[in-house]
Amino acid sequence: MRHHDSGGNGEPLVLIHAAGFADWFVPFDREPAVAGLRRLRVTRTGYCDPAPAEPLSVADHAAECANLLRHLGIDRARVLAHSSGCVVALQLALEHAELVGELVLVEPPLIDPLVAPADQAAVAAAISPALGAAMGAAAQGDLPTAFDTFMAAVCGPRFRSVLESALGRDGLERAERDCGYTFTGEVPALAGWHFDAELARRISQPVHLVAGGESPALTHRLVEHLATILPDTRTTVVPGENHLLPLRAPAALADLLLTATPV
Repeated sequence: MRHHDSGGNGEPLVLIHAAGFADWFVPFDREPAVAGLRRLRVTRTGYCDPAPAEPLSVADHAAECANLLRHLGIDRARVLAHSSGCVVALQLALEHAELVGELVLVEPPLIDPLVAPADQAAVAAAISPALGAAMGAAAQGDLPTAFDTFMAAVCGPRFRSVLESALGRDGLERAERDCGYTFTGEVPALAGWHFDAELARRISQPVHLVAGGESPALTHRLVEHLATILPDTRTTVVPGENHLLPLRAPAALADLLLTATPV
């Protein structure tokens, strides 16, 4: 794992990125409004340097985040996570609870452990064909096709213009080039992760659930489901946004962080 530490004496905030690529929170990190926070923007193992010989589990990713906080002497931090990064954040809160304050979970991923049981078949029908095609392309070494197929399925057809606008042409090309671990490590890790209502009840930290107003109904039902099984939640819907929210609306995320009460 690598990390970018903004430094300073402000409240610590860990930024845990989604699958696909590591730079999801770069625009947020640059927001002037959060300059007073100590921002720890991680690049999870697999998305930097050579991919590990053995893929990391969700618990491994959470342990890396915990070890980073301890190494930096940070006793407790808020966590801002996006998509599959939300899974790492939840695992961090479960296994290293003393290190975690509020969880801010943006667009949690449509995976079986998080969706309502009644929606699992609908999620599989919506996601599995594109994910299977992306995994097949990646297995053939065709990362551009795998990247396009995966990102279009979860973010919509105009994702390229959004990435290029937010990260520049170099950022878009880097995302496409570095996406391989999504298919060799991240997807298997998510498939092997367990979470249920009993585990959810063990998360004592406040959880702020954030969704884009233009995201699919399945995402909104997932958020509603999590709000019923996690003990302490609130929900914000950001109008006009979807799964690309961290790239398109970093100022809105900054506002959410700054208007919340630190824990």
